[in-house]
Amino acid sequence: MRLKAALLMCLALALCMFGSARALPRENGSIPFDADQLAWIAAHKNQVLSVGFDPFAGVDSFEFQGRRIGLLPALLSDMQVQLGLRLEAAEVKSWDDAYSRFLAGKIDLLYGANPTPEREKVMRFTRAAQKYPYVVFARKDSLVQTLGDLDGKKVGFLANDFVIEQLPAEFPNIHIRVNSFEDQREGLKALVAGEVDGFVTAGGGVEYEFLIDFPTLTLVAEIKAITSDMTFAVARDRAVLGQIIDRYLEHRRLIIQTLSLDARRSYNRKVLRLSEAELGWLAQHGEAVVGVAEDYLPFDYFHNGEYKGIAGATLDRIGDLIGIRFKVVGGSFAKMLERAQAGEVHVLNLAKTADRQEYFLFPRAISTERDIIVGLKSSPPVQDVYGLDGRRVAVIDGFWHEEYLRKNLKAPHIVKTSDIMASLRLLRAGKVDYLIENPTVVEFYINGLGYTDLVKRGSTSKDSFVYFGVSRQQPELAAIMDKVIPLIQFDEMKYLGIQTVPTLRNEANRQLTMMLAALAVAMLFILALTLRTVRKLAEQKAKTQFLHEREHLLYTDSLTGFHNRNYFSQKADATVNVNFPQAIVVADMNNLKRVNDSHGHAAGDSLIKAFAAAALAQWPRADCYRIGGDEFVFILPDCAEQHVAGELEALRRRCQLTRFEVAPGVWISPSAALGHALRADADSSLQACIARADERMYAAKASMKKRRTDAPSEPD
Repeated sequence: MRLKAALLMCLALALCMFGSARALPRENGSIPFDADQLAWIAAHKNQVLSVGFDPFAGVDSFEFQGRRIGLLPALLSDMQVQLGLRLEAAEVKSWDDAYSRFLAGKIDLLYGANPTPEREKVMRFTRAAQKYPYVVFARKDSLVQTLGDLDGKKVGFLANDFVIEQLPAEFPNIHIRVNSFEDQREGLKALVAGEVDGFVTAGGGVEYEFLIDFPTLTLVAEIKAITSDMTFAVARDRAVLGQIIDRYLEHRRLIIQTLSLDARRSYNRKVLRLSEAELGWLAQHGEAVVGVAEDYLPFDYFHNGEYKGIAGATLDRIGDLIGIRFKVVGGSFAKMLERAQAGEVHVLNLAKTADRQEYFLFPRAISTERDIIVGLKSSPPVQDVYGLDGRRVAVIDGFWHEEYLRKNLKAPHIVKTSDIMASLRLLRAGKVDYLIENPTVVEFYINGLGYTDLVKRGSTSKDSFVYFGVSRQQPELAAIMDKVIPLIQFDEMKYLGIQTVPTLRNEANRQLTMMLAALAVAMLFILALTLRTVRKLAEQKAKTQFLHEREHLLYTDSLTGFHNRNYFSQKADATVNVNFPQAIVVADMNNLKRVNDSHGHAAGDSLIKAFAAAALAQWPRADCYRIGGDEFVFILPDCAEQHVAGELEALRRRCQLTRFEVAPGVWISPSAALGHALRADADSSLQACIARADERMYAAKASMKKRRTDAPSEPD
């Protein structure tokens, strides 16, 4: 017997270390190195290169059954095969010891150091083999429930851990008092003793071991923004070695993922302190048959041979954490129960009752929610199940609720249903008064179906937790699951599981859809009438738009955008600005004929546009008219006599500053003879004022001709 036990232990250890060796994925081709890297490998192939690390870092390196295994030893072994270099883990006491000896040049490589500006001055870093988020521990009985609760508190860290600087950089609103410790356990003991309020360290699986060893502590946060990057660091003068390892990490990604999974499973087996019998079961069997009965959403859902839902996600996580392979079969609950009692099915999700414990072992519950009592919003609240005496209660046929109610009530009125959907519909129809169900299930159906008229009306004190029943023929499997389940967060499984089950068809929305369909028919009729009306309005608008555009073309000068003579003759009196006094300015452009004759009408048009632009810039509020080829009228609002001369002079200066090239080397500026008259009020005749302004303009033009001496020809 002792020999058999010893053989089982050896087999279990081999499984822990090499369980997935045959399943290692293949990387295509060898690792490509350049000439310098190959030369470095050849020169150092017989040299032992020491690797410093944190000996208490969890899954990366740990003692198990008298041997040190983990991801780092597996990596070093694979590196030796792939690189031809002898990489060996150094004997170190702590992370601080490893770090100090590396800086002193006594260790060749450092595994697990995060890059920081200070560190990058003295060392080079490879890419990370793995990344582990930092975690925050606190006492279960403390007020620290979140990362933010550490503000103003004493917080423990590993000495020289980069997170000491990174935490305030990532979370500047959290101000902490730092306490450093040589190793995690020293810091956790200080947390238990109340010497610090929290402890922050890298995860990587070690957090599970700490939770088991320090049961008064709890994890309050996983800091995903800060990760412990498991890099290999080398001294700056050994850059080629860093390049070689970085190339290895790049080209062996799939292998490293497999090695990491194997190491994590072995570490979990160590943390959970599996017995010799349990390790032997994993080595000899390692596989269990799981039965899935009728869909019990969102916990149970059998689809394409896979176990979906919250229970399915939980089993997947158990398999990942410890290395159990689950084979799934489906069928009716009665059939699954029969096969489980016969030992053909090893695991089945079922309620824990006295009679079932004859056939099943029950590991601890995956959900510790107690069943609730559900009723209409108008239903009176109920104190436990005792308030249901004489009430009509919907119970799914075969569920444990029937026996429980009959044992605890004098006059139970039980209405059996086929499933929870039938129970919910009877409750909404008023044919039953209440139902009893798991709160997660109720939440899923009420939210999914849109039954907002149903609410919780009471709680039950009965152990109505969700369990996996394990066949009594598999006691080791039950014991293993009992140890693994505490490592699993129900809220996470709830989220993952609900993503894998069908979405319920919202009945409230379906009723609303039918109402909307009826409204749609009425709306179609209204829409037809509306379209007819809109069509007529559109036609009328098009006609109006056409007339407007036609009027615009009729009354607008296309060259300047000013009103034209048609507008001036027909509408100027009615539409002219009413702000008095007004200055009426008449302008007659100079040199237009000469420019047309010398340089063409395009140049003349440019001269006209240049003058119009200068006038509009000077008098943006004026009514502007082009009433002839070179004749303009401007009506300036709110312009008294004493301001007119200044306005005219300002326009002349603006024109002088406006120059454009009509021919190569020939530049010209617009100019005009200007005359004005003042219109004091609406009783003053606009035409009379224009006539006076016209006289002054001609007088100004005559004066300009007398003064002109710079050319033989006179302005036109």
